[in-house]
Amino acid sequence: MSKNTSKLNKKKIFLVLLVAFVLLEAGIFISSDSRFFQGSTLTSYAGQILEKCSGEGYRPSCYDREIPKLMDAISMEETFRVTKLIQERDSEYWYCHVLAHDVSGLETAKDPDNWKDVVARCPNSMCSNGCLHGAFQERFRAESIPDAEISELKPELEGICESRVGWNPTGLDRGTCYHALGHLMMYITDANIQKSVGFCKELAIQRNGTDSSPLCFDGAFMQIFQPLEPEDFALVEGKQPTKEELVSFCNEFSGAEKGSCWGEGWPLFYEEIINPEGLVKFCSVMEPYGQEDRCYNALFYIIPVQFNLDEERIKNFCSSVIAERKGRCFAMASVRMIETDALLVDKSIGVCAGAEAAGVGEVCYEELLLYSTFNFHAGSENFFRLCNALPEPWNLKCLEQI
Repeated sequence: MSKNTSKLNKKKIFLVLLVAFVLLEAGIFISSDSRFFQGSTLTSYAGQILEKCSGEGYRPSCYDREIPKLMDAISMEETFRVTKLIQERDSEYWYCHVLAHDVSGLETAKDPDNWKDVVARCPNSMCSNGCLHGAFQERFRAESIPDAEISELKPELEGICESRVGWNPTGLDRGTCYHALGHLMMYITDANIQKSVGFCKELAIQRNGTDSSPLCFDGAFMQIFQPLEPEDFALVEGKQPTKEELVSFCNEFSGAEKGSCWGEGWPLFYEEIINPEGLVKFCSVMEPYGQEDRCYNALFYIIPVQFNLDEERIKNFCSSVIAERKGRCFAMASVRMIETDALLVDKSIGVCAGAEAAGVGEVCYEELLLYSTFNFHAGSENFFRLCNALPEPWNLKCLEQI
């Protein structure tokens, strides 16, 4: 064998060993840090969707359409991580409730009998907890049982919103769950609102005796006035009152049911309620029935989303509300920020700063204290994020709750 041939063979051996070493290292890297590998892939997905939607007139609608398509390639959890990456680069997409509906609906459709597990896997404090709603609705979307009796439903649904193995809900999770239960009742009963309300009364009592039926009523009536999917529109076709019929429609109910009916009918009065004077006029209708406060709280919670979470628009709106309702307006808007996404703490505090300037700061900060342990588990990362962002003395009061 010539010296040149020997050298060539040594080079080949060296190259083979080098490639093997690189592949081994790559294998070790991928297996020991697979989260980084997946993260890079998810970042690529996020970038592709951002680029595709960049030319759209209203990007959030494009994201709502494109992100669920990822479910064919990645898991539900990864799809929400892609959503978070997009939110970090586009501040107009914090409100992703409709997307979360669709994503969890697609996940539930894979195995409808496993819907409770999907609920437990939903991300906390993201997309206004739309994930819970989607999982509930998908379970009975194609399986209405209008002749069902409460005795048939209780075994599967009783206690569904309470803690169980694999799910430790916050107060917000529970509230969202009981609201979603109202939507679910409408699917089960083929949009029989009277029967749905009756089921809510039976199923929405928490283990500690707290009556959450008003939240369930809200979900049932919301299904009438805010259908999302084609199936939703078909479900309530012919059962939606007009603007002129809303009063007589809601007069069929009493108490909290009547309050939910009127409050959830706000889309019929959209042009009126996005102005402070019109909102006051809308809610004053409920004064004789003792539901005025509920109406105001509900609409003050809705307004921030109609303004696309724009702090200045929200502050200007609340500053123009009648004096006795001004504090609640700021307070509910502040809470809506962190209920939309736990990372919107700065926006939430900013709204309360606006409340201070309007002379109602204490009402706003008190509400954030209340929701610090309602939206989040005390001692959690999100809890500390909120407490530490609050100005003194509110930050200390917040931390004292642990």
